[in-house]
Amino acid sequence: MDFFKKKPVLRLYQEKILSEAYNSNCLVVLPTGLGKTIIGLSLSALMLKKYPLDFVLFLAPTKPLVEQHKKVFGEFLNFEENIISVSGNTEPNERKKEYEDAKIIFATPQTIQNDLIVKRINLEKCCLVVYDECHRAIGDYAYVFISQVYKAQRKEIKALGLSASPGSDKEKILEVSKNLGLNNIVYKSETDPDVSPYINKKEIELVELVLPKELDEIKKMLEACLKKRLEVFKSEGLIASSDLGKVNKKVFLMLNKELSKKISESKSPELFSLISLDSEIIKILYCLELLQTQGVKSLVKYFTELKNHLNIKSNSSLFKDSDFKEAVLKSFEIEDKCEHPKFEKIKGMINENFKKDSKFIIFTQYRETAKRIVEYLKSKTVKPVLFIGQAGKQGLSQKKQLEVINDFESGSYNVLVATSVAEEGLHIPSADYAIFFEPVPSGLRMIQRKGRVGRVKIGKVFVLYTKGCIDEKYLFVSRAKENRMKYAIMDAKDSLDSKKQKNLGDFEK
Repeated sequence: MDFFKKKPVLRLYQEKILSEAYNSNCLVVLPTGLGKTIIGLSLSALMLKKYPLDFVLFLAPTKPLVEQHKKVFGEFLNFEENIISVSGNTEPNERKKEYEDAKIIFATPQTIQNDLIVKRINLEKCCLVVYDECHRAIGDYAYVFISQVYKAQRKEIKALGLSASPGSDKEKILEVSKNLGLNNIVYKSETDPDVSPYINKKEIELVELVLPKELDEIKKMLEACLKKRLEVFKSEGLIASSDLGKVNKKVFLMLNKELSKKISESKSPELFSLISLDSEIIKILYCLELLQTQGVKSLVKYFTELKNHLNIKSNSSLFKDSDFKEAVLKSFEIEDKCEHPKFEKIKGMINENFKKDSKFIIFTQYRETAKRIVEYLKSKTVKPVLFIGQAGKQGLSQKKQLEVINDFESGSYNVLVATSVAEEGLHIPSADYAIFFEPVPSGLRMIQRKGRVGRVKIGKVFVLYTKGCIDEKYLFVSRAKENRMKYAIMDAKDSLDSKKQKNLGDFEK
């Protein structure tokens, strides 16, 4: 059987990775845009040649990503009629029929998990499972369940994990490897000699902004409100310091869980009071984050949500606090008079760098901000489009997401304003410029954002941050995590290699 109607031309580093992936169960870490899908395609062809009666399962987290991978395989392989994609939208009985003749199945993990549970599909004849965005394979994510069933149903499994950024924690990378049955890690960075010729350099510019005086006043009111509550927690021995510069929202989210657990064991009124106070702290921290990173309009919207639910104790307590009340009044007063300087800065940067065929991607954490950016930028020449996830009434369906990407690629729009849905996996046409409305405290997400620019030619990334605000802290955290990722991957690889050596030594004895 002639597998290819158009044989992929592999670069040297792809050939090396393919060799490793063929001879082991491999976690491949490769920057966005450097051909992870082609490696998966080539390995699939090799495995189907070796096991002509078997099939390949290629998993990806979302339906648009599933469809994009299927499209790539269809362009190269000669048996397109035996390449199928399934999701929860496909009728269960229809899926079962399609599985019977399929040589390559593209699917979301939740669909395959459901079909394994009811025995609609069996993995005994599966000669390869590809886990795209494999860093998700922790906890109760469907990848973990599928891998367990695969190991139980087939004597010798063959697995390939693909990721651009598996995380900055060695233990998490090892957990992913263990969960998916991966025994080897291949890591290529943009600076590796065999990869660097294919990398278009990215110029990264940090853009410092100053919080307007009116917003800074609200910030101080909220900080005064926060400080009082931190002092209580410190006096109770629940936190070591009430220093505002050392506040970490994660600590209070964990405390919330711990206090909730204690309440189930003891109905102490003191515990109820502390858990309500902890909720207040978390809400104030969120208010501060919205104000400093998004602006007063986002904060006003959140204040309104809190006010509409005064039956919740933590909400009503906040609205009785004089500093909090003052912050609310001031915010409503200036809502239409004072915008965060990031909005005007973005408009200026686009106008300054705008050329006829220029394309921009703007990333932001929040949907509301994304919508406001789209409205703020619209003009005769600047044509922005919103790109968000499916959730909620105003979310974009997966079909609509693909339409938006195609329209951006064709030039119908020249600015893609996106939330985190654009960070991971999806092939989005390369942009000339990326603008990060705010830094995110995640090395993984910062890497994914940067991977969306400069694939075809030299690109530029602007990272906006507000001086003396939480943006600065997040910028530092994300940089530190990015730097740690390389070492975490190498440490995890060393651990897997030493384990292999040990097993070999036991065999030789």
